[in-house]
Amino acid sequence: MTVILGALLPIFAVIGVGWGLRRSNLMPSEMWPAVSRLAYVGLSPALLFSVISRADFQNITVAPAILAAVLGFLSMGGLVIALKPLIKTDGPAFTSVFQGSVRWNGLVILALATLSYGLDGEVLVSLIMVATIPVVNVMAVTVLTVWGAHEKTPDIKAVLWRIISNPLILGCIAGAIANLLNLFQTGPIADVLALMGRAALPLILLAVGAGLDFTALNARRGLLALTAFNKLIIAPLVFGGIAWALGVRGEALAIVVLVGASPGAASAYVLAQQLGGDRRLSAGDVTATTLLSFVTLPVAVWIATQIG
Repeated sequence: MTVILGALLPIFAVIGVGWGLRRSNLMPSEMWPAVSRLAYVGLSPALLFSVISRADFQNITVAPAILAAVLGFLSMGGLVIALKPLIKTDGPAFTSVFQGSVRWNGLVILALATLSYGLDGEVLVSLIMVATIPVVNVMAVTVLTVWGAHEKTPDIKAVLWRIISNPLILGCIAGAIANLLNLFQTGPIADVLALMGRAALPLILLAVGAGLDFTALNARRGLLALTAFNKLIIAPLVFGGIAWALGVRGEALAIVVLVGASPGAASAYVLAQQLGGDRRLSAGDVTATTLLSFVTLPVAVWIATQIG
């Protein structure tokens, strides 16, 4: 637990700086979307490419952990759907409960795994991201299409194309190809991408802090509590149980649990806005799970360490 706490402190400190910059108006609110887009579209793919292109996969056994993460997300999606008759709310709010219970902030977990477990942790989280981002997004789009509030028919093709062309996925795939062909692992291009990648995580964490909306915590508190409970308590148990059953042990088990225990991602708010979800509830979920995860993440990893 000491290792995770030591890694969490600088991460949450940077998130706090982002919140302070926005609140103090040193960086006005209208500037942060551009910062987020730069980090997400330009810098994060470079980071993932740099990590995966240089990884030594001969010394890393990742398949069971990646499978456990995929099955974990599918299981959480199935659980929330099964609980829908018991969740007394309207369709748009249910879609935000679903997104809040399933979505994860991969880049925050990438930063945490890198600080806690080094290169092996960084590579494993990167590969889990490329395997699970399409799965999570397809589930979310499907639920929003069925239960979201639509003034017109959603442009599903456009949304699916956005999933396929996700910059994070493309960065991972390009890195894997470069690794296989032994390209761009050294030299000027590799150095440029590595330098760009080093700027990605600090900017992402600053943007997470700037996006915290404490007023949204008042939106549908019962549903917000349910969503946070699903994401921070139930999900790590589900992910850890599946990983254990698949024989995942040690640091890999802890990383899979970290993925399950991740706070929510701001992309849930964006998709809710596009496809008729409850934007306010999604904003509250991201804020609540980000704050609470400072406590729940170390506990979840400590438990995984004890049993793994």
